[in-house]
This record gives sequence, structure tokens and C-alpha cells, in this order.
Amino acid sequence: MNNSEIRTVTLGRASHNEIVINNPGVSSKHALFKIEKNRVILEDVNSTNGTFVNEQKITSIEIDQADKINFGKNYTFDWKMLEPFLTAPAILPTPLTPSEERLRTKVALEKTKINIGRSSDNDLVINNIKVSRKHARLEKVEDEWFVEDLKSSNGTFVNSKKIERAKVTASDVITIGGIPLNLERLFAGEKVISGDLQIAANDLTFRVSNKIIVDQIGLTILPGEFVGLIGPSGAGKTTLMMMMNGVTKPSDGDVLINSQSLYSNIDSFKGQIGYVPQDDIIHRELKVKESFNYTGKLRLDSTPDTEISAQVESVLDTLGLNDTKETLIGSAEKKGISGGQRKRVNLGQELLTEPSILFLDEPTSGLDPKTDLDVMNLLRGIASKGKIIILTTHNITKENFEILTHLIVLSKGGKLAYFGKANRAAEYFEADQPYEIFEKLETQDPDYWKNKFRQSPQYEIFVDNRKSTTFENRGTGSSKGKKRSAGLKQFSTLTSRYFRVKLRDQVSTAILLLQAPIIALLIALVFDAPEERTAALFILVIAAIWLGCSNAAREIVSEHSIYRRERMVNLKIPSYIFSKITVLLLLCVIQCGILVGIAVPALGMEVSFSAMFFLLLLTSLQSLLLGLLISSLVNTTEAAMGLIPLVLIPQVILGGLITIFEYMSDFEKILAAFNPSRWAFEAATILEFEEFEPQRIMSIGFDPDNLAVNIFVLLIFSTAFYLLTAYSLKRKDIR
Repeated sequence: MNNSEIRTVTLGRASHNEIVINNPGVSSKHALFKIEKNRVILEDVNSTNGTFVNEQKITSIEIDQADKINFGKNYTFDWKMLEPFLTAPAILPTPLTPSEERLRTKVALEKTKINIGRSSDNDLVINNIKVSRKHARLEKVEDEWFVEDLKSSNGTFVNSKKIERAKVTASDVITIGGIPLNLERLFAGEKVISGDLQIAANDLTFRVSNKIIVDQIGLTILPGEFVGLIGPSGAGKTTLMMMMNGVTKPSDGDVLINSQSLYSNIDSFKGQIGYVPQDDIIHRELKVKESFNYTGKLRLDSTPDTEISAQVESVLDTLGLNDTKETLIGSAEKKGISGGQRKRVNLGQELLTEPSILFLDEPTSGLDPKTDLDVMNLLRGIASKGKIIILTTHNITKENFEILTHLIVLSKGGKLAYFGKANRAAEYFEADQPYEIFEKLETQDPDYWKNKFRQSPQYEIFVDNRKSTTFENRGTGSSKGKKRSAGLKQFSTLTSRYFRVKLRDQVSTAILLLQAPIIALLIALVFDAPEERTAALFILVIAAIWLGCSNAAREIVSEHSIYRRERMVNLKIPSYIFSKITVLLLLCVIQCGILVGIAVPALGMEVSFSAMFFLLLLTSLQSLLLGLLISSLVNTTEAAMGLIPLVLIPQVILGGLITIFEYMSDFEKILAAFNPSRWAFEAATILEFEEFEPQRIMSIGFDPDNLAVNIFVLLIFSTAFYLLTAYSLKRKDIR
């Protein structure tokens, strides 16, 4: 976009402005209008009393004559004051002579080193939490420019490839903190780079088999816009949203963030796109501030803790949660913060990384009308700071349509029926009330609405005219995604959070801990004769398997939405699994200690406490990992718990006691080999009887010399279950 095509009109109290308003509430230089073709952008210029559009404070937003504009709270702007500038020819700058152009270039490029980062002492400042204080450096070597990453937290990319140092030319795209830049922008003379992003759906189509879910949707959304996405059931709203936020790859078409293909540059835009699903992405056992602190440490894991704390306080203040920051989030069963506050906490998880584009799925569902309006006004305020917010909603009210700046309406079959000003949508569909739009959509075939919109003035204004603002796509091919190696800091944060969650979930944790002493006492009570020690050993092994598996079977599936969202940002699978293992293994240590501490002395066993404890703990570890595997494979906690008996029964039947291993057929012995109980039971009998009664070991069909083999096999089971769990989680990746 050529700057000469834009006309800027200044407004303020001082006489040098093009529009002078003699009002004490208006600053000397209060605001400016940017006029380009059919678009007018209103920007506030750090005024004292603010600029308001439709009673919402703004920094920059597109306007038209239907909008109510106030400078300060009390002065209402008359659109007629701007009309002369809309029709007058733009005053083009006087062309520079070749010598003046060379002089300007020399002045702009007189530095051979240009530092870029978040702190104010850089030559170029990008004020975003994902940009490190000292992020990158541009350096001129002879007549060529090179960009160097200064060990930044989130990396520097050139044409979507992460670099340490690379040569750059005018055609290259340099991405810093998710903000695409080029040399022209970097040399434009701006001290502070705003990094505004726009998003464009470029003929997006999604089909399943031969059924079209979303049909060739093309539109562009600009910074500062608060966009609603509505349509009847089956219209493809969620699919369109998930394609635009990078979760679901389209069958055809692409998504452009400024000049870049989102799908070709996934890693470059990591953190710039936020997504708040309808399901909670919070642990309800945590307090509000605790939840934010953990999320900040996970998503900004290379950022100093002091900066994360400051960011948390800023988000708490923005969301109006300061009064409840030390309150438990809670749930319907365990009282905590209110439903509206819980929605704000959900939103806050995303705001911590300062995304420029934020998607929300039904953010006000289940809220009362007043809280609904409060959340909508909060989101409008965030959008007015130059962010893009897109949300799906079923709350189709006149009040919400006044708060939204724009509206996307889909008809059945994923066809675009309308995109334009939200407060004009009902008029476009010839409806008296917004909710009647759905009724109107049912009166005609979906293709009718698609074709009507394409022939309408709204299509020309909001689709065709905006295509010129979408920069040329310089995508460099499919991004395979960067490798996420295990991180010690992330593991530590995950472990701390998970440990705190388990401590706060006192009822469930107490039930798990009570199982061990009850089982141990029953074993001591029932198997009191010396000849029953073999059966007691077998039950101890089965108990260890049961405890480990039941401890873990719900732990991944119960936080599926949290895992999925954190994985989209930067969650590392090894860190995640090992945090679960660490906390759950501590629980197994206590349980196995209780089992051995009660059963071994009560039954007068020969085996030492430490040897039996180690064996049961190893048995419990592999079953714990089996439980995590089950949890990663299912979609509900009910399904996970339902699978445990199916896992446990073969352990009992093929463990070597119900049917004595010696008397099993060859096929049965092969099946038994795939059951950890068979190896753990053999190891237990060896530990107990090897020294004084080796014949009892052999009478079962076991080998007294197999202890090392048994331990090795149990370790193999543990490794296999870990790898399978990691693979299962990896398969859930959205890209």
C-alpha cells in the first residue's frame, strides 16, 4: 500500500490542526483521520481525555457515518466536518530529487548496527511480551545487511526459517515475536513499531469426503475490529474459526497474516494467535493468580520471572480480577469465583502472551444477561487497542450487535451470507430484530444468500476493497514445525502445578491413599497361614498394578482441553509426561510403602522390606505408565475407568497363580508374557523363597535365577508404555 494514497487529517484544539475544535475536553492535538479510498481510520494521538467510538474508548479503528464519535466524554463529533476532506484531492508530497533521495537513504541507513528489542534503549522498539529485551540486531557489512538473533526467547525468523544469523534483502520477511517486518519497515524511521496484524481468509474451503463444510470464504479483518461469527447449526462456524486460527488445515485456500501464509509459517506466528475454547482451559483447584503464574511460566518459559509477574498483574488489572486473585477458581461442586469471572480467567490465559489476533468459541455461554454484556464490553475494549477479536456466539441481541464492530453470517453449507458492520446486519436481511436473521436464512436456498452478498455494496466495501490491503504472500513452503525438546524449566513448572492441584483435590487424593492400607489389612487378615504366602505375594503384585493404573487413568483425559491448548503454544510432551510420572510416582511410593509395611511383618515374610518395596514400586511404575497410556487414548474419564477392569482381569488370570504357570499351555504362556503381573509375581516369589524354599518357586513353573530378567522385563514394559503414551499424545497434535 503506497503511503501517497492515504490522506491524513489532524484534529484538535490547536489552530494548526486541519479540523479545529475549541472545547476544553479536546487536546491540542487529539486525533487524526486516515482516509484511503472508501475507508476512514480514526486514531487517537495520546489525548488526555480519550477518543470514543460508539461509547468505546479506542486507539485505532475503522469508522463510517453511522458511528457515534466522541472526543473526550462530552464532545460529539459532527461527520459533516470531515466531508470536505473526503472529496478533496489528496495533497501528495513533493517528489524528491535523486540527490535528495540519496541523502534521505544515507541518513536512514547511516547506522551500521541497529538493535531491535522490547526495552526502550534499542534503536527499534517492539513493545510485546514475546519480544525479548534485546532480541535481534541488523548489521551492515559492506553493502549487505545481516540479521542476527541475540539469543532471544522466541527466536528470529527469516522467510519462516529460524535463524541465528542470516543475510537479508528488501524482499525478505523478518519475523520477530510473531510480527512480520521487512527492511523498508525497519528503515521507515519509526522508533516504536506497533506490530499491528491483519488476517485474511483466502477462498477457504473445507470438505469431508464429498461434503462441503465451508465454501470458498474470502474476507479480510483489520486491527481494532471485534467480529462476531454467527450462523445456524451446521453452517461451519467452528470449522471456519479453526481454519483461521491454524488448528484445522483447509482443503483449499489459505490464511494470510499480513504478507505471510499462516500454514507455511506456523512457528513464526506462535503466540500471536490466541484461542479460547468453550471448554475451560484452567485447573479449578488453583487460585486465580496461581493459574496465571503457571500459565505465564509455561508459555513464556524463557522470560524472567519478574517480567512474568508484571505481566500477570497487568492482565489481572485489565480483566478486573484484582479483588479475586487469591480466590480459588472452583467449580459447580466446589464454590469459588463466579461464572463470569471464570470466563475472564479463561480469557486471561491467552492475554498473557499478548496475542494480536484472538479467537473465542462461545465466550459468554451460560452467563446471565448482565455478565454477558460485561464480557462483551471487555472484549470490545481489548479490540479497540488494535487487536483483532473474532468470536462465535448464539446470543443474537441488539445490544451485542451494537458492541460488535463487524459480523460474519454463514448460511448452511458454509456459505458467506454477509460480512460487514454488525449494526447494519439486521437491515441487510430486512429483519426487525437481529435474532430474526436466522429465520430469514431459512426462507431461501443458501446459494441465494451467497450470490446476493457477492452482488451487494457490502461485498465491494468489506471484501473487494480490503483485498488491496492484503500484502503479497511471500510464503516459503510448508512449515514442518520446530522440534520441541524436553525443557527442565517447563518440567519443573508442570510438576509444581500438578502437585498443587493434587494437594487441593483432597477428597480424590485421600481416597487413593486410603486404598493401600485397606488392601494391606485385608491381605494380612485373609492370608495368615504360612502356606498362603504365595497367594499373598500374588495379591500384593495385583494391588500394586491396580493402584498404579487407577492413579493415572484419568490424569490426561481429564485435562484434555488444557493439554491441547498448551500444546498449541509450546508444551513439550516429555516434560508433560514426566511431570505426571513424578507426582504420581510419589503417590505410588506412599502406597507401596503402606502395602509392604503392613503385609510383610503381619505375614512373617522372609523378604526384606526394601527388596519387596522396590519390586512393588517398579510394578506400580509400569502400571502407572499403562494408566497414562489409557488416559491418552480415550475421550472421557468414564471410558478410562471402564477400561481398567479390562486391563486388570488378564493380569489376574494370566499372572501365574489362578492357573499355575507350570500347567499353562505354550500359547497361554506366550499370552502371559505380555502381562507385567507374570514377571512381577515371579520376581516376588524369588525374593521370598529363593534362600529357604526354592522348590516352591519351581513348583509354580518359575526359575529361581530369573530375578534380573524379571526386573529388566518390567523396565521394558515401563519404557514401552512411556513411548506409546508419547506417540498417542503426538498423534493428537493439530499440526
